[in-house]
Amino acid sequence: MFKHWLSLIAVLTLAYSSASAQEVRVDIGLLTCGPGESAEVESRNDALSGEPRKMLCVFRASNGPEEVYAGTYQTIGQDPVQLHNQAMIWVVKASLATQGSSGLLQQLYAADGSAPSPHPPPLIGETNSAIVLQTLADARALNGADKQSDTGATIVLVALKLLSSLA
Repeated sequence: MFKHWLSLIAVLTLAYSSASAQEVRVDIGLLTCGPGESAEVESRNDALSGEPRKMLCVFRASNGPEEVYAGTYQTIGQDPVQLHNQAMIWVVKASLATQGSSGLLQQLYAADGSAPSPHPPPLIGETNSAIVLQTLADARALNGADKQSDTGATIVLVALKLLSSLA
């Protein structure tokens, strides 16, 4: 009888670990963006404050070519001007099953509404939800440093379009 329960527990543990391994996201590179001028982009949500702003980004993959993206971002909060005057760095995470390809990041990203409050929410890809952008400051906070963002604005929407790839 004990052997039966032991084998059942082993099977359930293996099934659970296989299911959670599919949802694990790993760092695949860094996306560094510099802000640009205001952009005239259609807003998908009237609750967003601040106008869409342009940015130019470089994606440095852990094991792949460097890519340049044009993008826009939109914020909510009290001080989007302060955010507009600084570089933005995201850790790009993807599921283990994600295949690297040219233009991998080209899509719309929206804030995860279920993220814990004191840190900026990760941005989840709308076309490929296996790709997530997490601010570098937030990634460090989750790894032990409990520092909150010092800007009054939070990026809630990012759109990226591939300009060039060194592939």
